Amino acid sequence: MSRLITRSAAVLCALLLLTSCGGSGGNNNNLNIYVADAPIDNARSVIVSLTEVAVTGDQGTQYFPFPVSTAINFYQLQGGLSQFLISANLPAGHYTSITLYFDAAPGTLDSNITLIGNGNTYPLIIPAGQPISYTVPVNFIVFQNITANYTLDLDLRKSVIQDPSNPNQYLLVPSLRAVSNNDYGLISGTVANTLVSSGCNPAVYVYSGNVTPADVNINAPAGSVQPISSALVGVNGTISQFAFSVGFLPPGQYTAAFTCQANLDDPTKTDNIQFLAITTTTVAAGNTTFINLQ
Repeated sequence: MSRLITRSAAVLCALLLLTSCGGSGGNNNNLNIYVADAPIDNARSVIVSLTEVAVTGDQGTQYFPFPVSTAINFYQLQGGLSQFLISANLPAGHYTSITLYFDAAPGTLDSNITLIGNGNTYPLIIPAGQPISYTVPVNFIVFQNITANYTLDLDLRKSVIQDPSNPNQYLLVPSLRAVSNNDYGLISGTVANTLVSSGCNPAVYVYSGNVTPADVNINAPAGSVQPISSALVGVNGTISQFAFSVGFLPPGQYTAAFTCQANLDDPTKTDNIQFLAITTTTVAAGNTTFINLQ
């Protein structure tokens, strides 16, 4: 199976801003959703279409359908950029999950990927019979004048796989996590130029805790070490060094590992990926932690 897409990592970030705007006795809790992305090096565009958002809590499920399918080019949302998606009202209450509904039907280009190498556009589909939605757990309470913020992180390294039975289309298998926007930080850093040799396909994988790095494998047994996120590495012209940035990380200890073999990482199985530099660091809410991989 071709691994063109598996060396790249992208992030679908749905920023949920739940606020009360009301005066006395009012209940106008705004739900504002934004989307963002991390870079993809082998694509010139990645379109993912959404049809609906649902938020579930003790008041039941609140549905927010789009009038028409909303297509988002995540390739244009790199480097911390974001895009507004939807605003809606939530009744006061305790909320425990958020669901995204995808428009990626077989036989269509509603969701798609365009590759750099050949410039061709391929369907990005959810196979017939598979769920078209993905639900992530959250835990927040909406009161008047209380704000809750969440980011939904869709890792395209794990979520987009070339179809093994049809090389002319890709499968969307959503892998999501939720992060409170009031409680996350970032890791930014540099990679020593000497590590990025000719033919290198560079990426940095980030793991929770102090662990021995492993490749991406969506079929790994429960409890296996897997990256929580990843980032591509590119030249920062200002400092003339290779650099990267990984966002939406809850506070805690992390392991960051650099590889030149991201293109060999098939997300459906175990691969012998070599990591050339590894370090541990700590992330604090609201801060950017800087590291140097060498």
